[in-house]
Amino acid sequence: MVKIDGLTTIEAQSMLNGITPSNILKQYNETYLLSQEQMQFYKNNGFIIIKGVLSGSALAYTRKLIQSAVLIQKKDDERSLKDKTPYQQSFLQCGFLCWNFPAVKDYVFGKLFAGIARDLMKVDGVRLWHDQALFKEAGGRKTDVHQDSSYWPIKQPELTTTMWMALNEVPEEKGCLYFYPGSHKLPREYIDIFNNPHKPDFLNTGKTVIAPLEAGDVTFHTGLTYHGALENKTKEMREGMTVIYFADGNRFDSTDARNATHKSCSELKHGDLINTIYTPLLV
Repeated sequence: MVKIDGLTTIEAQSMLNGITPSNILKQYNETYLLSQEQMQFYKNNGFIIIKGVLSGSALAYTRKLIQSAVLIQKKDDERSLKDKTPYQQSFLQCGFLCWNFPAVKDYVFGKLFAGIARDLMKVDGVRLWHDQALFKEAGGRKTDVHQDSSYWPIKQPELTTTMWMALNEVPEEKGCLYFYPGSHKLPREYIDIFNNPHKPDFLNTGKTVIAPLEAGDVTFHTGLTYHGALENKTKEMREGMTVIYFADGNRFDSTDARNATHKSCSELKHGDLINTIYTPLLV
């Protein structure tokens, strides 16, 4: 069974059955003003690191909330790390938490984060694609290089962005992210990180930016940006929470059968506007 920071299933259930405190709910919906330099950096490089987006009681509450969701979702998995597939050794992956655990919805729907996504993409409105916690166990293997949007049936992948929040300190040795700056301008490629991971040849000459984070820091990267994460060489869990956004008005693209059955697009037909119960307008 997965063990997280001494948390018990009873404590986790209690946390998930609770109501978000009003002061924390307020922080989730504050306005974050990006500088022109930050927006230009994101445009040029395809990613950005933003320091201290959450702190104090809001960070502590959020960390325990996501820890609780991961613990409950993985409570029946008693395998050791060595008994998992290489992909599963990269992280504990728990998606759609805001739909499985309503207490998580206030965080995932937060206008603070969605507003940053909107401003980085320079669009009028953004919708939720989905959320997922990515906890890398002690000794967990690297996360292979990939482009997020290659797994999504979205017509305009350039108008997607992923927020990755560090819930605890994520130094290099704990498995932090790394990015290939400017790689969102390179060819799009579906990399089968589930069964046959590889690094495209055109990345061999590219430089990487290692992105160690403090708790409460976030990164945003476009759905076209090539990135990965290092192995966790520590004895502690690396705790990351992601929320993925796309521009309102994007359409369902089912031309790639490998991702045409995505839960967020259930019952849509090719070319339909993506507007389902799983993809609400956030800002």
